[in-house]
Amino acid sequence: MRRPLLTLLLVAALPTVLAAHHILGIPHYKYGDTYPQIPYLEVIAQVGSTDLDFTYFPGIPRPGERVRFKLYVHDRETGEVFREPLQVAVVRTSWLGDDQVVARPFEIKTGVGPEGNDYKFFLTFEAAEAYQIRVSFPNGDQVEVIPFPVVIGQTDDRPLIIGAVGVLGLTVVVVGIVKRRRQPARQRAVVAT
Repeated sequence: MRRPLLTLLLVAALPTVLAAHHILGIPHYKYGDTYPQIPYLEVIAQVGSTDLDFTYFPGIPRPGERVRFKLYVHDRETGEVFREPLQVAVVRTSWLGDDQVVARPFEIKTGVGPEGNDYKFFLTFEAAEAYQIRVSFPNGDQVEVIPFPVVIGQTDDRPLIIGAVGVLGLTVVVVGIVKRRRQPARQRAVVAT
């Protein structure tokens, strides 16, 4: 029973793995050079030999608070800075997969002045939710859509946890029923007496 279940899980996860051409790093909080300050969140994505360093400040923004986003894009091997305009879309994510578009796609460009190598934009979010900033990045003949996570305020994870526990409980019950039905009738009779 374990082997078919494991195979089914691997097959179900396969389309997700095949669709992801970029590597997204683990989000982590950092302090800038002017410590002490409010930490900001940083996520690094890699597309081929290009690093995309995505940050936002403050690290845990509140609803209605203006959030500063920065994106630094450079070639990991040569250090060359990428300066082409990029398309950005903003969606509110849901664990059921029905993402809601919050901001229509818009274009961002690199800045001028001392920080001329960064893409900078500001957004304000009204609700405490999980969002994604989706950056469309050219990768040869294709366009990679890189989803950078953004959490606004304190979100409630209880429905997700309750749902996961429910699915786990249902799985245990179904496995028990399948095992019981696979036992020969004679063994069930011996166990019953």
